[in-house]
Amino acid sequence: FPSHDMNKAKAIGTRAETAVRNYLLSQGYTELQARRNVLSGSEDQGDVWLECSKGLVVFEVKGGNMAKNASYEQCLKWLDEAERERKHARGSFGFLVTQRAGVGYPRAGEWWAYANLADLVQLSNGSVRLDHDVVVRLTLAELVRLIQNG
Repeated sequence: FPSHDMNKAKAIGTRAETAVRNYLLSQGYTELQARRNVLSGSEDQGDVWLECSKGLVVFEVKGGNMAKNASYEQCLKWLDEAERERKHARGSFGFLVTQRAGVGYPRAGEWWAYANLADLVQLSNGSVRLDHDVVVRLTLAELVRLIQNG
């Protein structure tokens, strides 16, 4: 039944969103700052919101096998979706978070996050001396473009 599949997909989404929110709460944010956003029709405004000193951060969260096995092209589409939802929410930043294979809900801090480099630089107040522990996912083509134009 399609409705059963839809309910299953919704349950997976809810668990993934809750895991991301719980991770934010574990990092010292309050329940008012970090919250799941209920669906609001066609003008979706992201799954999890974080109100912080940098403004409203909108997270598009993908969980389950769909996220674990997602192609690079699919992740780019989802990142575009996160950006659209950031605009709908009038947020400062929009990021994609995808569940990783072998990394369960309690360890959501280890899931993949996708971000535009410009947003990361802005988040760091333009200080590109970011932690060397911060890893950004990008393609070789994007890296070479940075090398050539940097």
